Amino acid sequence: MSDDNFKIEISAVDTESGLNLCRGNRKIYIQSLRLFAANMPVTLNKMRNVTESNLKDYLTSVHSLKGMCDYIGAKETRKTAKQLEDMAGAGNLSGILERNVDFIRHTEKIIANIQTWLDNNSKIIDAMFNTEQNNG
Repeated sequence: MSDDNFKIEISAVDTESGLNLCRGNRKIYIQSLRLFAANMPVTLNKMRNVTESNLKDYLTSVHSLKGMCDYIGAKETRKTAKQLEDMAGAGNLSGILERNVDFIRHTEKIIANIQTWLDNNSKIIDAMFNTEQNNG
């Protein structure tokens, strides 16, 4: 299967937007998806127990997550991350606590969707990357 016919479709992710940010380079976009699936669980774990004393750390974590959501095309998740980031910047702990658990669950679903897509397409993905290495 050529790269041109290879569809990247992941629930709750605007893959077309993500691909556009990668200038249509599927390999770069797939690497971004891999990084998101591998690294965002650690970021989410840092965001789980937000308190007044770790609000600055929360702000850093949600900012990082927001950027990665933007890069892969998870637009709605990015929008919520931006709202949480703004709340953290304003010191609105109660607002964060109202939304944080649902946000983390939603983001975990996106991570699972990405990982499922990567797993289901691993042979094609491996062939794409192996072809590059063999030609490099």
